[in-house]
Amino acid sequence: MSEKPSVPQSGPRPARRPRVLIADSDAVARGWLKPIVAHLDAEIVEVATGLELQLMLTRKGPFDLVITNARLPAPSGLQVLATVRAAGSSTPFIVVTSFQQNVLRVFVSDAEGTVLSSRVVDADNLGVLARNLIGLSYNGGSSSAGTRQIG
Repeated sequence: MSEKPSVPQSGPRPARRPRVLIADSDAVARGWLKPIVAHLDAEIVEVATGLELQLMLTRKGPFDLVITNARLPAPSGLQVLATVRAAGSSTPFIVVTSFQQNVLRVFVSDAEGTVLSSRVVDADNLGVLARNLIGLSYNGGSSSAGTRQIG
């Protein structure tokens, strides 16, 4: 008696969890950032240096969002951003330029590499910004209405 080959179940496949890469040499800062994106039901990967950031992006990508400190141990977060843009990556980046008293100064590079803003944000605003950028990366860099809402 021969067995019938298994037939894959039809219907929608479960959505892939977004992947977020957090890069900061300060474990306290990474600990502050992690819960902000955890509510997105994202897979979160943490690294502490620019070299680890580069290796993770090239060997373990793609990621839907990168949150990096501008001043990582060599290469800096800004140098890694420039390198990945030159290589054609469209991963959105949030670059943290300062962190004081639970408030961040950040600038954002969207999927097209455009710097959209330089602003001061708190945890709530950073969470909204991250959610919107992840949504943009899933939609190929643009929202369905053709306009951008970035936090």
